[in-house]
Amino acid sequence: MSNSGSSGEKATPTTPQLSSNNGSFPYFPYAAQPDIIRANQKDVYYQQILEEQMTNVFRIFFGTRLQHQFQKEVNVISDLFYFCLTTLLGTQTLGEEYCDIMQISDSTKQSLPSSSKRVTLIFWHIIFPYLYTRGISELRKRTKPSWKKSRTQQIQIRNTKYDRLRESIYRLLPKLQTLLKGHVHSIHLAIFYFYGAYYCISKRATGIRYIFTRQLGPHEQRIGYEILGFLLAVQFIIQAYRFQKSLIKGADDSLLNEDEEEDSEDESDLMVTSTEGLTPQEIAARKCILCLSPRKNTTATPCGHLFCWTCIVDCCNNKPECPLCRQYINISHLLPIYNY
Repeated sequence: MSNSGSSGEKATPTTPQLSSNNGSFPYFPYAAQPDIIRANQKDVYYQQILEEQMTNVFRIFFGTRLQHQFQKEVNVISDLFYFCLTTLLGTQTLGEEYCDIMQISDSTKQSLPSSSKRVTLIFWHIIFPYLYTRGISELRKRTKPSWKKSRTQQIQIRNTKYDRLRESIYRLLPKLQTLLKGHVHSIHLAIFYFYGAYYCISKRATGIRYIFTRQLGPHEQRIGYEILGFLLAVQFIIQAYRFQKSLIKGADDSLLNEDEEEDSEDESDLMVTSTEGLTPQEIAARKCILCLSPRKNTTATPCGHLFCWTCIVDCCNNKPECPLCRQYINISHLLPIYNY
């Protein structure tokens, strides 16, 4: 019987060590799409916990009125704390640690992200979305026409080039938001599903990718989401067609009388204000972690996590535990949440 520990036989390491000479990671594979998405969902979960705690502290010291007035700013500060205590310090976030992935600076796997890249990443990921939503909201307030004036006064006001420009900007802002949040995000997400790199636009802007912190086994392979990328590409084509039709319809609607125009503008304003303040983290929080789509028939588990009804029921039928915290779940204890 041969001895497997003899000196003539070399053991194959399961987890290679980092190179201490140049800080490179030649033995580690790139992280796959499922792990990156799971890490992002886990980070959003912990960000929500921190936001709730900071909101409670802010309400205790400054009152409920100011808490509602500055809720968005509190959420931004909370997210900054989360990423400054993890990414900015050069450590893994809780989601990255949970999924055994780590950030690297570029596709050559030569080094960890530099401090300047980490600062830029936090700016694009947290601060820029907040400035964008605030800027769009303020621009709509400044360019909104006064619909309370009479028809004769409105015709006189629109005769100036400045007021016609303001009205054009006011009409185009909702379509611009739809283009950026819908079409551009869909294209970026489809590219991620095809190639498995840069799940967030902030990651693509800074050139930061993920690698596994462990070596995969010889027969271990990570599945991809190429089929989702194909479906998103089809969805983008349909959305682009509908967007073009909306532009044509908007041009035709401009020929309607002023009374109908007033009603349509008020409805458009209500629709935009309902979503214009959402950050990428808030949009992600409204999605089901299992199907990665906006939740349908929102259902709460006994541990407090939210999923689609069909998603969590199918998951519990296969394995009766929460996909996030692994707590045991009895299907009869699932709670549907209405009007959410």
